[in-house]
Amino acid sequence: VESRFGLETTGDRRLVLESIHDITERETLHERQQLLLGELTHRVKNTLAVVQSIARQTLRNTPSPEQFIERFEGRLSAMANAHGLLVQSNWQGADLAELARVQLEALTSGSADRLRMEGPEVALTAELATPFGLVLHELASNAAKYGAWSRPSGRVDLTWNTESRNRQPYLTVKWQETGGPRVATPTRRGFGSSLIENGIPGATVRREFNSSGFVCTIELPMPEGSVRGEYR
Repeated sequence: VESRFGLETTGDRRLVLESIHDITERETLHERQQLLLGELTHRVKNTLAVVQSIARQTLRNTPSPEQFIERFEGRLSAMANAHGLLVQSNWQGADLAELARVQLEALTSGSADRLRMEGPEVALTAELATPFGLVLHELASNAAKYGAWSRPSGRVDLTWNTESRNRQPYLTVKWQETGGPRVATPTRRGFGSSLIENGIPGATVRREFNSSGFVCTIELPMPEGSVRGEYR
């Protein structure tokens, strides 16, 4: 409560008047504002740190300014797409299928039959959505430049499923390319490869360079309640 005192003169008498107001709602709102401001500051600092790291790593692994701009802008767009979904959910998380759709639609526009997505409805936490978006962008960029999407007949199957291991839900995501050029294990590792293999916290990533096409499998533990239904 907030208490205020004032002096009033009535005839030959002086009175002390006290007014008391319930300011619970105002103080609660102020506390929430301070909490949101602290959370926003924390997120902005983390985001800028990620952007700074991406800029440095991209520059270190790019031979020309033109390629740097192309790769850096693509990775920033991937982050922005993931953040857009998180904002819509009040930063509670993002649906895996929707995240994949916004990350890949630019590369599959006009050729929807070149991408097949199938799996249960899975909610990614805010901590997983952004790195997952970056990894999907990296896989798609590589497919467009060197893999299946570099050929008219190439296609990508993006599938995922969930299972329980010792009462712990696990998510397995599989990116499989077919109909593209013959692939071979790369002789050098760039930032894109490191991002795919190490970008998602707690995930185990396996990349296979088969004669039939590139395959990437991602496995990671998920929190309870993250699987909701079926997506096709």
